[in-house]
Amino acid sequence: MKRVVITGASSGLGAALAHSFYEQGYNVLLIGRNEDRLKTIATTCEGDWVCADVTKSEALVNEVIERFGKFDVWVNNAGMAEFDFVTDQSTDVMEETMRVNAVAPMLLSRDAANVIERGGVIVNICSQAGKVPTPKSAVYAGSKAALLQFSNALRLELKPRGIHVMTVNPGPIATPFFDRADKSGTYADSVQGIMLDPKRLADAIVKGVRKRKREINAPWWMNVGANVYAICPNMFEMLAKRGFEKK
Repeated sequence: MKRVVITGASSGLGAALAHSFYEQGYNVLLIGRNEDRLKTIATTCEGDWVCADVTKSEALVNEVIERFGKFDVWVNNAGMAEFDFVTDQSTDVMEETMRVNAVAPMLLSRDAANVIERGGVIVNICSQAGKVPTPKSAVYAGSKAALLQFSNALRLELKPRGIHVMTVNPGPIATPFFDRADKSGTYADSVQGIMLDPKRLADAIVKGVRKRKREINAPWWMNVGANVYAICPNMFEMLAKRGFEKK
């Protein structure tokens, strides 16, 4: 039975991924900071769990190997944000955002790549924000853009070894992520109608892993917008001005 390791698995997309992988016959190992939630989800998925902060666990991959043996898929899902103007953001929040969203998954990807066997997959949960930055998400967008380009380069490096790297670039997802990211609640309310269902996205991610897709983009029309933005940024920013200002 194949084993998948999922960070940020105590709620939201991570919890949904645990159930989706379990439904497809994977042995599930959950990593997160909330021990009670991890235990509950692990019970429903007949899986194991490790209570850890990804930004403070430099030996996390080795711990997983020593305690539970080899794994076939590693999913870097843990992430955070606080939407605000750059001039109003504290140094602590900016550094935490980069550590959680970029540095930690880079280090974990490196360590996973050193032990995962041929045929294995590393999945990095990035964001459409990494392709199309918007006001009040500059630091978040920067962290996700860094992870996206890191993953694209890592894919090329690991291809000769038979290890695949897949990125996931979602738009807003209906998860507790916004409890911290959008404290005013105005942005979450404004995009309620287009929020992705975490379980449907999780199912698509598992399918993508099995087919070794390069990336998953959801919703599809946001990725179309990202492609237009890459070609005609000035025009796109002018046309999408109202959407950019929702935060």
